[in-house]
This record gives sequence, structure tokens and C-alpha cells, in this order.
Amino acid sequence: MVNILNPSNIRNTHFSRNPKIAAFLKAYHYVKEFGEGMDRICREQEANGAQAPSFRTDDFILKITVPKVTENSSVRSGTEQKRTEKLPENVDVTENVTDTSQKTSQKTSQKIIDLVKEDPYISTSRMADIIGIDRRNIARNIKKLQDQGIIRRVGPDKGGFWEIIEE
Repeated sequence: MVNILNPSNIRNTHFSRNPKIAAFLKAYHYVKEFGEGMDRICREQEANGAQAPSFRTDDFILKITVPKVTENSSVRSGTEQKRTEKLPENVDVTENVTDTSQKTSQKTSQKIIDLVKEDPYISTSRMADIIGIDRRNIARNIKKLQDQGIIRRVGPDKGGFWEIIEE
């Protein structure tokens, strides 16, 4: 590690060993901003309910321990509970299913917009992991957002980014 960095300040101190390479990577959108990596790793861990990584040095080697992210059991049990609830009599099931799927689609679309605002370089598979649905549903919602002129993809799948056009 360089002299100005240590395990206690690594999350907030930004330093490029090679500023020319760092500038190149930023110019070609391989990095969003300089020095965000460690802080971003910690935020992602905390957002997923895991502890932040711990940092320590042995001689001149930085060692990082990244705790495992586990599934949130309360979310799963809530989903299972909804599936077993009985509908009251005289309820038009098709109407409820349509309303529910539209509301779910709207919530998913809003979550996608929020994720893109937070990180325009986010992948569809990462969106699926965060939201908790499969990639096909993410793709379907993105297609609707694109058709509505709300979101668009700029650049290729790898290396490109999402752009919010209007809300």
C-alpha cells in the first residue's frame, strides 16, 4: 500500500498509483469516478444486509475480508405466506391478477429507474439480483421503459450505460 493509505482510511482516501491509466479508464467509461471502488464495495455489502469488508495489512500486503451475503429469510417467508392466503368468495380473480401484475410491473419499472439513477453502468443481471426477479422480467420492463421513451441504452451492452430520458 502507498504511504497515504491505511486500513482505517482506505474507504475514503482516493489515490491513483498510475494517474495516466486511471484517466484513460475514466475517459472510456470503464470507471465512473476515481477512487470509488472500496467505498462502493462497502456500500453494496451494507445494502445487501452483509457486514462491510474488513481491511488489514500484513507487512506490506493489504488483506481484505469480504463477508458472505446471505438470503434474507424474512423476505422468503413473506412471499410464501402470500401464496397460501385464501381469496374471499365472489372475487373476480382475473381482475385482481391483472391489477396486481400491473402494479408489480410499475414497481419494477420504478426500481429499474432508481437503480439506473444510482449507477448508469449497471447490468441487467445486477438489476435482476438486486430486485429479486429473473433477467427476462428485467428485459421486459426495460423494453416497456424504452418504448415509453423513459430510458435508453447508450453504447454497447458491455461498456455502455443507461440514460434516463424523462420520467
